[in-house]
Amino acid sequence: MLRYSYIHIKGIGKKREKSLWNQGITTWDTTLENIDNYIMPNIIRQRFKDELPTSIRLFKEKNYRYFLYHLPEEYYYRAYPYLMDRTLFLDIETTGFSISDSHITVIGCYDGVAPRVFLFGQNERDFIEYVKKFSIIVTFNGKLFDIPFLEKYFGINIKAAHIDLRPVLSGLGYKGGLKKIEVALGLGRSNDVSDVNGYTAVLLWKYYKETGDKRALDTLIHYNLLDTINLEPLLRFAYNKYAAAYDFKDTILPEKPLPEIHYNYNKEILDKIKKSSNGKA
Repeated sequence: MLRYSYIHIKGIGKKREKSLWNQGITTWDTTLENIDNYIMPNIIRQRFKDELPTSIRLFKEKNYRYFLYHLPEEYYYRAYPYLMDRTLFLDIETTGFSISDSHITVIGCYDGVAPRVFLFGQNERDFIEYVKKFSIIVTFNGKLFDIPFLEKYFGINIKAAHIDLRPVLSGLGYKGGLKKIEVALGLGRSNDVSDVNGYTAVLLWKYYKETGDKRALDTLIHYNLLDTINLEPLLRFAYNKYAAAYDFKDTILPEKPLPEIHYNYNKEILDKIKKSSNGKA
């Protein structure tokens, strides 16, 4: 969809871009060739003449970060197909929900090839250098939680463009929490972990620290990585839905298998956690 986009040009908003598409103005090259024949304000016509050659040149040079810099945040997803190898899917677990008095326990990451985990007290600070490799970070509700928590916790500024899938999916009519949307889209989980939530994750970490039982840690990581890797099919779904809605079907992304998770959850531990929390976990 990126090569059909005009919304990165100053003065072009959602309605004007759609109006241009309705006139058949869909590709940068043909737009420039026929620019004087289209109905549009002269100031917009001149901006196209000034800025589209740059878009064409930088796209050919694969300088896709230029478009991330100029696209409105809600449209970052349009650049995803061109930056898949520099996209990070991310989810964190913490000891609580207040940034001021909690700490990170697990940072689950998936680069589209294999998951990677950063753990409190072990390799958590390796994340600081690791995250610098990526141009796009994808989360669910990360704008309000994951990203500000990470930035304050490590004292860093994460410079990658951030795609928060919660508003992206909401724009398609899919509202609510991550698991609710996963179920609606057929991304179900096994019954043993389908009702695990953020509070359960807090209790799993507490149990692990109190007992040293690695089964609790593996269960926590398994839950975290499910949240993390499922972000990829959700992003691809959203991208394809928007592409189809705009009738840019030639940009549809094919299905892609998810990686295996090599951390096993333990039903016995989960049942113990749920029992001790009186059903709140």
